[in-house]
Amino acid sequence: MYEITMQCKATEEAIDFCDLLAKQIARFFSLHDRDMFVLSVHEAVVNSIKAVKQLGRKIDDGALVVSWRITEEEVTVTVTDEGGGIPIKEIERLGQESLEDVLLAESGRGLLLIKETMDVVSFVPHEGGKCAIVMKMRRGQNGSSDIHF
Repeated sequence: MYEITMQCKATEEAIDFCDLLAKQIARFFSLHDRDMFVLSVHEAVVNSIKAVKQLGRKIDDGALVVSWRITEEEVTVTVTDEGGGIPIKEIERLGQESLEDVLLAESGRGLLLIKETMDVVSFVPHEGGKCAIVMKMRRGQNGSSDIHF
């Protein structure tokens, strides 16, 4: 098992770094849908950064924490921010709409994309207005890494 936790400022650089890490984890640990895993992590990080910025927090105050837990069966990613959480209406909408329903909408696709591509998605409220999204994707056959030269 591997566990990685990173804390960073809610910036564009954090998005790029998380994208890079997600790509390497997806490749190395042989996830069953690498591209969708990377896109789901990207969407979760972007949403967290937007939430922090919407509260008008200074970049230095707006922390983002991304945790990665890799087991033989799955990879779990938890993204926690200080943005005040996901509105209940937004979570309820996830159970009622599909990605096709909002495909051409201006916003709102990220969480639905995550819901439809990850194996497990949950939202966990924390103290002090923090909220976490927890996403899991199973690894490939027998949890073994395939290596490309």
